[in-house]
Amino acid sequence: MARRSKPHITQFFNRDRLAFTAMFRTGHVSHEHLRSCGLVDSRIKNLIRDGHIEKISYRQGNQIKECYKLTKLGRETASRNWGLSQAYHAQSPAHDLAIAEKYFSLPIEIRDHWKTESQIRNLFIEKLNDMRDRGHEAEAKLYEDMFAKGLISMPDATYVSESGQTIAFEVITNSYGQEELRSKEALVEIMKYEYETIRI
Repeated sequence: MARRSKPHITQFFNRDRLAFTAMFRTGHVSHEHLRSCGLVDSRIKNLIRDGHIEKISYRQGNQIKECYKLTKLGRETASRNWGLSQAYHAQSPAHDLAIAEKYFSLPIEIRDHWKTESQIRNLFIEKLNDMRDRGHEAEAKLYEDMFAKGLISMPDATYVSESGQTIAFEVITNSYGQEELRSKEALVEIMKYEYETIRI
C-alpha cells in the first residue's frame, strides 16, 4: 500500500474557514471567490494536493472556465474544524456560481445566517410539527402531502436581511418548468419568506 505523503497543510486559518464555508454552502466557487477569502494561489494548490478541494472545468458558451468545490474529505474537514453541517449538494457549476455570487455579495455577518436547502427542509418540517402542536393537524397534513407529491420544494438558500427579514434565494435555469417554480413559491408562502430569484 502506497505511503500517504505528508499533508502540505497542517494548520487552518480564518481565511480557510471563509473559503471552506463558502464552498460548503454554495457548491462551486470561482478563483476570485477563493482569493476574496484571502487564499493565495499556493494555498489553493496545496488544498487541491491534500485532496480538500478539486478544480472543475466547465463550458460556458464557447469558453472553458474553471471553478472549485469541496471533496468528501474537504466537507469532513469543514465539519470537523468549523462545525458545519448539511452541505449544499453541488449542482452544475453555472448554477452554483450564481448562488456563490449572491453569497459573496452579502456582508460577512449576513453570510453567517445563510441556510442551505437541507437546512431549510428541516425548518419546514419543524414548522409542520409546530402546526400539529398548536392543533392545526389538517393544515400540517395538507402541506406534508403536497411536499410528498413535489408540490412544495425548497429554494437554493435563505439569508436574513439587515432588517431581519428571511429572504429565499433561487437560481432559475431554462430547465425549470412552471410546476417547479410554483413548488418553490408554495414553500416561500408557507414559511412567510421574501423571495428573490435570478435567471441564468
